[in-house]
Amino acid sequence: MNGSEIKLVPIGVVKVKEKDEEVKNSVKGVHGVIEVFEEYADGLKGIDGFSHLIILAYLDRVSGGGRKTLLVKPRRYVRLGIEPDIIPTVGVFCTDSPHRPNPIALSIVKLLKTEGRELHVSGLDLFNGTPVLDIKPYTESRVVNDLNYPKWYSELLRIVKEKAGTAVEP
Repeated sequence: MNGSEIKLVPIGVVKVKEKDEEVKNSVKGVHGVIEVFEEYADGLKGIDGFSHLIILAYLDRVSGGGRKTLLVKPRRYVRLGIEPDIIPTVGVFCTDSPHRPNPIALSIVKLLKTEGRELHVSGLDLFNGTPVLDIKPYTESRVVNDLNYPKWYSELLRIVKEKAGTAVEP
């Protein structure tokens, strides 16, 4: 399939009141609504009761140049108080950077309530108007308890925790 085109159709859209910069700088995400389009509303049947959802979205604001990016310096750590010169340059597939060949986001959010086709959530790190590609429940089968990290990530995580005084995950 190398070089083949894949067509994805949004099933909904993100609605948040905060400006893009506020969402980007939020450490724990913001409250918002995932509005599912009418033709996909039946797909929400049974979603009440899940505490968390996985939202797959298309990062429509990433430019063509951003899609060629393969090496990045994760900027999230700067917002958490780490000096830029100690943040290593790593492959984009080691990060949550929006700049990547296929700008697809994966966000895990807390489901607060449903109102018809609207899912009210917290912990959202997507901009207002971002197209939603899919929604999946976050279930026990997805939980990973025995995580390992590369040395560079463990060191940055240690510094963040030290600065914050808590177990903050960037």
